[in-house]
Amino acid sequence: MTGQLSTRMGAAIRHASHFLKMQHSAMKLLFVITDGELADVDVRDPQYLRFDTKKAVEEAGRSGILTFCKSLDSHADQYVSRIFGMRNYMVVDHVMRLPERLPLYAGLTR
Repeated sequence: MTGQLSTRMGAAIRHASHFLKMQHSAMKLLFVITDGELADVDVRDPQYLRFDTKKAVEEAGRSGILTFCKSLDSHADQYVSRIFGMRNYMVVDHVMRLPERLPLYAGLTR
């Protein structure tokens, strides 16, 4: 895979939430893995993209969907906690550590 200069998380969260809303489950978890800071070739304002993503997470939450983010950006603490909440994200400091950190999502469903 190659980067395409866009990480438009708000739209992706809304799209996935649409399908999760149709599921008949006691718990719905939307698990987001991202490679870094929000960016878009059409939107230059990073604050707008952060706010849009936060709004999408809030909308999902009102629909009963828990959203959790794993970020591969070592600087993600600066923005991800404001978007997903203090307990709903994890920063993976190196991509090679991702497989060992993925099983930790199981604790969210207990």
